[in-house]
Amino acid sequence: MSKHIIEGCPSCSSIGELANKGEGKKDYGLSHWPIQIKLMGTVIPFLDNANADLLVAGDCTAFTVQNFHERFLKDRKLMIGCPKLDNAQLYLEKFTEIFSNIPIRKVTCLRMEVPCCSGMTAVLKEAIKLSGKDIPLDETIIGVKGDVLGERTL
Repeated sequence: MSKHIIEGCPSCSSIGELANKGEGKKDYGLSHWPIQIKLMGTVIPFLDNANADLLVAGDCTAFTVQNFHERFLKDRKLMIGCPKLDNAQLYLEKFTEIFSNIPIRKVTCLRMEVPCCSGMTAVLKEAIKLSGKDIPLDETIIGVKGDVLGERTL
């Protein structure tokens, strides 16, 4: 087995600060790993004491929209998932606990226009309500051709 292969999924951890690269260029890469909602617990070190802006994105969005990192990831912590293929009830319970216990400044839901992806917005909206917190929630809807169809505050 190669010593360059990472086996298993590391716990939620930082993978370094975002750094400037070259003149006027910024690295909008990930600041933590993993990013899949179902791989995270409810104690999330990269969110602790961060008062973070959280981007919850449907799995397909990053493959569909151009400039995903620059447009949507900049200065946000990322969690991704699919409310159709994953357990939406588990998402609701997990996000309710996260929102109840971790200071989140704002949540942005980035989702596809397809009906099944609207479940992500519904889960986040309900989890915020159940947490008893007043966390702003924005929604951005991406078309299947990668265009932004709408943006709104809920």
